[in-house]
Amino acid sequence: MTERIERALADLRARQAAGERMPCPRCGRDTMKAPIYTNALSREADGIYVCDACGTAEALKAFMKNPLPVSWWAMFRPEKGASHLKELPGTEAMDIVREQDMPILTEIFEQWSEEKPGADFEPYRLDAMSRCPGITQLWPDSFQALYETADGHLLIQFRRNPDGATTSRGFIVMR
Repeated sequence: MTERIERALADLRARQAAGERMPCPRCGRDTMKAPIYTNALSREADGIYVCDACGTAEALKAFMKNPLPVSWWAMFRPEKGASHLKELPGTEAMDIVREQDMPILTEIFEQWSEEKPGADFEPYRLDAMSRCPGITQLWPDSFQALYETADGHLLIQFRRNPDGATTSRGFIVMR
């Protein structure tokens, strides 16, 4: 578990202990009962209460030895800013992505490139999704970002040259 997730869970634990009313941290629905201790205690995050439906789902997934990673919980989904790229043709969207998102994605790609094989990509994906609101998909292998545009999709690919420099290419895929 990353340090960011551990801090967020500690904050959530304190807020739940204080009796703050909030949606279920796992599914995001407004299904938590009062008082907090009448809800299910999570099997995946120590000391955190989740709604009864999520408690049941966790029990079933634990039985199948296939738990849902805490980083996939609703409370960790990035807040998506409004994106107007879906309203623009691919060529205009490409100009905006080059100007606004490419520096951010380059930074994330370079950080990801320094990771050891098998590292968790989820924190990088969440960072990109929250900082670049138009992204609809981000893949770690052959690092690629996908955007929806009015006339199709915009695909941005990143790679390292043999000299170690980062390069990127953009493709507009028409529908």
